[in-house]
Amino acid sequence: MNALARRRVRAGASRRAPGGVLTACGVLALCSALALGGCHRDPPVQRRGPTPREEAAALLEQARRDVEQAAPEVREGASLRLPSGEAGALPLLIFLHGLGGSGEELSRGLHLVEYSEQLGFAYLAPDGVVDGSGRRFWNASPSCCNFEQRDVDHIGMLRGWIQDALKNPRLDAGRVYLVGYSNGGFLAHRAACELGSLLRGIYSIGGAGPNPGQACKPERGPSIVEIHGDEDAIVSFEGGHLFADRRRPAHPSSEATVRAWSKRNGCGAQPNVRADLDLEPRIPGAETQVLAFPDCTGNPVELWRIRGGGHAAGLSRLTVLEIWQHLQARK
Repeated sequence: MNALARRRVRAGASRRAPGGVLTACGVLALCSALALGGCHRDPPVQRRGPTPREEAAALLEQARRDVEQAAPEVREGASLRLPSGEAGALPLLIFLHGLGGSGEELSRGLHLVEYSEQLGFAYLAPDGVVDGSGRRFWNASPSCCNFEQRDVDHIGMLRGWIQDALKNPRLDAGRVYLVGYSNGGFLAHRAACELGSLLRGIYSIGGAGPNPGQACKPERGPSIVEIHGDEDAIVSFEGGHLFADRRRPAHPSSEATVRAWSKRNGCGAQPNVRADLDLEPRIPGAETQVLAFPDCTGNPVELWRIRGGGHAAGLSRLTVLEIWQHLQARK
């Protein structure tokens, strides 16, 4: 065989692997392959990929590891956010998310970074612990929302977060407020019972206080504002069961919640209509009726009833502004 024939044979062999499959050393790579002395002609090793069942098992295992790794970080702390350019004596607001939410989502939705700068307050927006369904929750009351009965001390965590934050000399230890939504509102009421001496006030949005018979004897009851839509189908304004599920423990009505607090704080029995506010952009006009209990020997107690509002009513930037004006008027 002459030299030209031998080159043609080698070129044909380099273009096709056994079985006639065109390899990476085919026509386009012919020149470079010849320059390197030809292609390696052994067939590639075929590796079996994971089956769908194996992929699912791997994903579940990774999710389990992620939760186990994230949970200690959630329990250990919360980042303090401070406005720039402000002097000392800043109030501290702690925002508590609802079931399945997060501090970051609540912070973004309420524009807390923006309002912290504009209005001049420090804040925390911590995360609850993740349950078996992947939802963050607060261990607030039998009614909401520690459905798996986990041994979690969120009152102890709150105390620690507050004490750590107050080490900052820019903060006013006498002006610490909780702002809780839904499950976070339940926790705000529990904290008012158990951490009253650390708190100046709480604002519960769509939450509820302790049931009759539950221990609630604070050293000093903070100011209480319950903000609640009277058409709430999740945490009923009239009282009932979470998600209207009678298998769950009952929670008190909004009126029963504030009446119980009015007794603890030494207020008169009958509330007065103080004002109408506009908290819910989706409802025309000033839809929120403010009921204030009179003659309190302790801190004031109010119910902000959002007429026609559902569970998320009041969770708005308008509410943040009204809360700010309310607490500023009670320096």
